[in-house]
Amino acid sequence: MFSRYAQLVLLVCPLLAAASALRVHHRLFHPSLPAAPFAERATLQLSGSGPATVAHLVLSETYADDLRDFAATAEGLKDALYQVALEHSADQDQTQWATSSVLACHLPSSTSESFTVHLDQNGNPFSLDYFVGPVPRDGACPKRGRKASAGSSPAQFRPIVNTTVVLRSPTFPPLPALRVPPPITAEGKPVEPPKEKSFLEKYWMYAVIALVALTFAPSPAEEESGGRGRGSGGGR
Repeated sequence: MFSRYAQLVLLVCPLLAAASALRVHHRLFHPSLPAAPFAERATLQLSGSGPATVAHLVLSETYADDLRDFAATAEGLKDALYQVALEHSADQDQTQWATSSVLACHLPSSTSESFTVHLDQNGNPFSLDYFVGPVPRDGACPKRGRKASAGSSPAQFRPIVNTTVVLRSPTFPPLPALRVPPPITAEGKPVEPPKEKSFLEKYWMYAVIALVALTFAPSPAEEESGGRGRGSGGGR
C-alpha cells in the first residue's frame, strides 16, 4: 500500500512542476535572415499563489552558446532584433507565442535585464515584456569607432547576471466621473431651476416695517412745540 502511494506521489510531482513552469525562448531576427526557430533560453518557475506568487528563471544549458551564435550572426546587420518569447501552455505553434524585442546592439553594453510577465484573471502567464539597460534615451545603437569596426572580432553577447522578473496582475481602469442627469418633467423637458428673487422680493417686508415706523414717528418740530407748551403751562 505504501509503495503504491509513493509511486503516485512520484507521478504527480512532475505534473505539478510542469503546470507551474513555462519555457522562455529567444532568437535573433532580421528581415534579411531566414526565419530561425526559437531556442530555449530559460524555464519560468512560479511558486506560491495569489499576490504572494514569486517567479524566477532557470537558465538553459545552451544559453551562453546561443548568445555567442547570435553575436556572430548580428555582426554587420543594422537594426537586428533580439527576441524573447513566452511559450504558451500546450501550444507548440511559435507564431502564437507572446514575444518582446530589443535591439541586439544594446546587448553588449547592457548590465541589467527585466522580464514583466503578465497574468490573466486566473493567475496564468500569457504575455511578457523584456527590457535591457542602460539604453540611450533616443534608443539608438551605440556608435563604434573606426578602429573597432575595422577589427575582425564582433561584439560579444554575454549572459546578463542582474535579471529581474516581475509578475503583473490585470488591473481595471478607474471609472469615469459621470455628471448627474438633470431632472425631467412628465413632458420630457428638463426642469428649470427656480428663478432667484431680487433684493426687494427678498426683503420687502422689512422695507414696509421701516416705512410704517417712519410714517407714524413724530417729527422734530412737533416734539419742540409740545415741549414749549408744557413749559408755559407750568409757569402759570
